[in-house]
Amino acid sequence: MSPNTTTGAQLSADDQMLRDSVSRWVQDQAGAAQTQARWQQMADFGWLAMTLPESHEGLGQGLAQAAVLHEALGAAAISEPLIPAIALAASLIAGADSPAARSDWLPAIARGESMVVTAVSERGSNWRAQRLQTQARASAAGWRLDGVKQVVASGHRADAWLVAAELDQGSAATPDFGLFIVTRGSTGASSQAFETVDGAGACRLVLDGVQLDASACLLKAGRAAWERVCDQALVLACAESVGAMDALLRTTADYLRTRVQFGRPLATNQVLRHRMADLKVGCEEARSMTQAAVLALGGSSNDLDPLVRARIASGARAKVGALARRACEEAIQLHGGMGVTEELPVGVFLKRQLALDAMLGSPDWHLRRHANLRAEIAVRNTGKGAGQ
Repeated sequence: MSPNTTTGAQLSADDQMLRDSVSRWVQDQAGAAQTQARWQQMADFGWLAMTLPESHEGLGQGLAQAAVLHEALGAAAISEPLIPAIALAASLIAGADSPAARSDWLPAIARGESMVVTAVSERGSNWRAQRLQTQARASAAGWRLDGVKQVVASGHRADAWLVAAELDQGSAATPDFGLFIVTRGSTGASSQAFETVDGAGACRLVLDGVQLDASACLLKAGRAAWERVCDQALVLACAESVGAMDALLRTTADYLRTRVQFGRPLATNQVLRHRMADLKVGCEEARSMTQAAVLALGGSSNDLDPLVRARIASGARAKVGALARRACEEAIQLHGGMGVTEELPVGVFLKRQLALDAMLGSPDWHLRRHANLRAEIAVRNTGKGAGQ
């Protein structure tokens, strides 16, 4: 097993080439702001098309290859919207009920010509909300959408939003929701952009009587598909965090070797060497957790029991997210006063990890979810045993 990969196996020649090419590219991108040109570059490299189906100009690659990409991008804290636009929105469109919707959107997404991001979270709910205030009601033309999405990651850059809305089907305890394509400029849809901690940006999306035709509903039963792609996105976030931890370890080790105090390098201080050793152990723990999650979900996540899949994904994110946050804070402290300045990129990594937590849930949230899922699985298995 390669010590520098989250795929859980020795890298193939193609994966090694992918990692090396991404690593070379990100060396020139560290600290650079988002631009449409950079997103187009990523499309030209084939990175946006990587996990999309070959029938719609995609490359048909799996979670393991996507993890290689995200780990390499994590080494420069690249904040481009690969998770909201590709891992979430494009993956959901690929499973749309309508073949026409797949043909209309996926090739343009793969070429970087169109960007679609998911719009799910609302006030008083998290990114995995059980109930949504946004409502979709059948109309003569098709559908009418009303509601507010408080935080749409990279929504200010999107050409369209993939909006989750509860279907008007009564008062079910846990109702399903539909996923609707709302294009920018649609009557009744307005957005307000704002800054985020990592510089990626987001928007508040207001839907006030947005009229859509019937084809705009890509999935009428979208909850199961949403849960599946979210769990995969958690694993990719873990891979990105591992890449960030690797970069922080290298940067901090170099700094301690070159920074001289009292006539000798900081790296000769035994206490600091112990702290670096602890961070190295944490990085390997994070890598192992991510490897296990990639192996469990990669290629078989559609067949894996949903509760088991969710438990694995949340368990990995709880552990890796906490370790990555600690690595960022330790690296800043070990750099001393320079660590909190914009002159060094160390603080950028912390901002990116905070943004991932806001986007996909904090380590504490996932720890609670993991515990609840573990209990739920145990009860279910006990019931099966009693029934037999």
